[in-house]
Amino acid sequence: MQKRLLFILFVTIFIDAIGFAMLAPIIPIIFFDVSSPDFLLAAYSDQARYLIAGIVLALYGIVQFFAAPLLGELSDVYGRKRLLMVGVAVLALSQVSFGLGIAAGSLVLLFISRVVGGLGAANFSIAQAAIADVTEPKDRAKNFGLIGAAFGLAFMVGPAIAGYVAGITGDASSPFWIAAGLGVLNLLSVAFFMPETHVVSSEEKRTFSFFKGIRNIRDALFNTGTRLIYLSNLLYLCAFAFMTSFFGILLVNKFMLTETDIGIFFSVVGIWIALTQLVLLRFVTRFFSERKILFVALPIIAVALALHPFMANSMWLFVIIPIYSIPHALAMATMPALVSKAVPGDKQGAALGINGSLMAFSQGIIPIVAGTVTALIGLTAPFVIGGLFVVASWLVLFVFSRRAV
Repeated sequence: MQKRLLFILFVTIFIDAIGFAMLAPIIPIIFFDVSSPDFLLAAYSDQARYLIAGIVLALYGIVQFFAAPLLGELSDVYGRKRLLMVGVAVLALSQVSFGLGIAAGSLVLLFISRVVGGLGAANFSIAQAAIADVTEPKDRAKNFGLIGAAFGLAFMVGPAIAGYVAGITGDASSPFWIAAGLGVLNLLSVAFFMPETHVVSSEEKRTFSFFKGIRNIRDALFNTGTRLIYLSNLLYLCAFAFMTSFFGILLVNKFMLTETDIGIFFSVVGIWIALTQLVLLRFVTRFFSERKILFVALPIIAVALALHPFMANSMWLFVIIPIYSIPHALAMATMPALVSKAVPGDKQGAALGINGSLMAFSQGIIPIVAGTVTALIGLTAPFVIGGLFVVASWLVLFVFSRRAV
């Protein structure tokens, strides 16, 4: 069952992530490309545009922050498959509303789309919990890497599709109709082919508390066995959110890339991430523990992240892609593996739901912070601050925890 499940979850997250990745070349165009017919913010100053972009990006994460631990807990009580189906359906609906928002020139619809998408964004955590259900602890980093590889491939395909379709149609909303259609296919795939990995008794179902997911976050903060792991992960996720929030905007404003160019750029990033998590990760985890991998990967990421806005031209951005993408791909697989190993088997959904909530917190708060500091300081700020957050993550994991590598 394990191989079948891994394949289905790979496909599910891949399709979900394609829709998410399609935003990469579109957000900079609709908010910052004044020459685009879909430009929405003509009446706003540059500073206001940064703040609005930050809010649109943040809404998804803010809603996910509250939804992820609750849905993770629900998946512990009612099963992974049922909750994954709900999440897939909600994400498809959010794609429709985002496309409508662009077509109608409505910021309100874009805001609504991001809220709806945040409700279904716990899919990643639920998929990780399903993998943990059927995987031995020693193999979790490797198998979590498959889900990370799905993201990598999606960021290779999604931006390329969005950039190409928007380029040839002259309509920035058109990629989202494709994403919505893929979402419907994804729902059918989960419904008909995914096996349930977590079956509970009726007695266990009656113990469910609506607020237990929120209490799990509190418990994690006070649990000495997991607290520093969660904190290190949160700092790293915040660093990543600083970068992703304004990376597409950097490509447009400083390097003057078109939506097609941006799609190509993110596709190259996706290729490196996918190759790392499909091939290199399996080799590395045979010889090194998660902590040893992170000990080396995090400092490289910190330096590479801070260097991005200082590249002389777009060619150097392409040169630096593997320097950042390879260690980042390793970190994104090994961080949740550390979390999974720190909790018992019957708490995988809750623990990985908390992990998803931390990711959502970073995606909800950091875009607003990044928009504010970018408006005040400039486009270099999110990348330099992100590098400092990675340094802090390393310090928590290897200095404050006082554990051997």
